[in-house]
Amino acid sequence: MKKITLLAAIVCLCMSVFAQKDIRSIKYEGALPLFITQSEYDLLLRESPMKLFNYYYEATQFCYIDNKVPVNTRLMGDLCEYISDGNVCDAADELVSSKQIYHSKYRMEYDELRYSAYAIGTTGYYVIVYPHNVYEDRYQAMRKEYGL
Repeated sequence: MKKITLLAAIVCLCMSVFAQKDIRSIKYEGALPLFITQSEYDLLLRESPMKLFNYYYEATQFCYIDNKVPVNTRLMGDLCEYISDGNVCDAADELVSSKQIYHSKYRMEYDELRYSAYAIGTTGYYVIVYPHNVYEDRYQAMRKEYGL
C-alpha cells in the first residue's frame, strides 16, 4: 500500500512539473491586444518576459464579466458612469458576448477585501473586479504556474 501511495505521489509531482507553463505559452490573443500592440508583444517576449507576464496578468485577471455576483460584493452602479475622460463606453452587447474589457478605459476601483461589481447596462451582467487580496494571491499563484 505504501508503494502505491509513493508511486502516486511521484506521478503527481512529475505531472505538475511538466504541466508548468512558460512565458512562450502566452499568445497575442484574447484581452492582451487591448493592452499592447503586436510589435510590443514581440519585443517583450524576447527582451522582457516578466513585463509581458505582468501585462498579460493585468489584461486577463484584473476583472471578469459574469451574470452572477459573488458574495461580499459592493455594487458600484453602471459601468459607463466610470468611463475615463476622452474615452467612449463599450457597447454592452459586445462586452457580454466577448467577456473581455479594456478596463484601463474606466475608473474602476478595487477594494481590499470585497469584490466590486459594475453593471453592464441592463444586460444583467457585471464587470467584477477582484478584491486586492484575491488579486495578489492569484498573481503569486499564476507566477508559480509560469515558473517565474
